[in-house]
Amino acid sequence: MGIHEAVDDVLGRCADARFSESANLYVALSLGRLFWPETKLVNGSVFLALNAGDAEEIERRVIARGESGEMAWRQLVDSFNTFEIRYLFADWSGSSEAVEDAELCLTQFLLEAWAAKLRSDFPDRRFSVELDGDSASDGPCILVRQTHAVLDR
Repeated sequence: MGIHEAVDDVLGRCADARFSESANLYVALSLGRLFWPETKLVNGSVFLALNAGDAEEIERRVIARGESGEMAWRQLVDSFNTFEIRYLFADWSGSSEAVEDAELCLTQFLLEAWAAKLRSDFPDRRFSVELDGDSASDGPCILVRQTHAVLDR
């Protein structure tokens, strides 16, 4: 089953799942940032900023933590570029099975969208955008990492 068929199946189990009936223009704009997030380059590392103001906050916190030397650079970057799907939204209505299916569908969309965004913004770098952790117990989690930078083409 393709991603759109899987999504249609999940949405068919939710009475208010049509965006034209359950959302508004401002919700659509905020979701645009979710699927096509702002990217921020700080100290040579790329970060995804999902909400307005996140990029500036990431930069401030990365610079402050980097100066303190509290954790390794990779751990610091990973801490900002790890996204637990179930904590992106406050409202998770529906049966636990429907919510789990919806989490997996949303994760698949985000994996593809974020990989495309990173390719678009940083064509000279390579990234992995993949599931991280134990989806069965913790729900899906996406980890974004830079894997390679092409110096000269």
